[in-house]
Amino acid sequence: MDYIMQNLSGHPMMVIIVIFVGLLIVYFLFKQLLKLALLFFLILLAIGGYLYFKDPEKMPQNMMETLEKAKTQTVKAVDKGKEVYVKGKAIAEKGKKLTEGMDNLSIGKEKKTDQEQRGSK
Repeated sequence: MDYIMQNLSGHPMMVIIVIFVGLLIVYFLFKQLLKLALLFFLILLAIGGYLYFKDPEKMPQNMMETLEKAKTQTVKAVDKGKEVYVKGKAIAEKGKKLTEGMDNLSIGKEKKTDQEQRGSK
C-alpha cells in the first residue's frame, strides 16, 4: 500500500488517470440507477393509468387506501427495526461485559503465575 501511494505521488499523470477512471465508473453506475428508477416510475405510472381507466370513480378512494396501508406498514416496519436495534445493542453490551470478565480472569491467572515465579526465585 505504501508503495502504491509513493508511486502515485511521484507520478501526477497516474493520479489524473486513476481519478478519471473512478469518475467514469461512478458515472456509469448512476446512469444505470437513473435508468432503473425511470423504468420503475414508468411501470407505476402505467399500472396507475390502467387502474384509473378500469374504474375511474373508485380510483382516488383505492389510491388513498393503498397509500394509508403503505404508510401504516412502513411505520410498523420502522418500529420493529428499532426494537431489533435496541435488542441487538443490549446483547452486544452483555457480550462486552462477558468478554471483559473473561479478560480479567485470564489476566488474574497470569498475575498469579508471575507472582509464583517471583516467589520461587
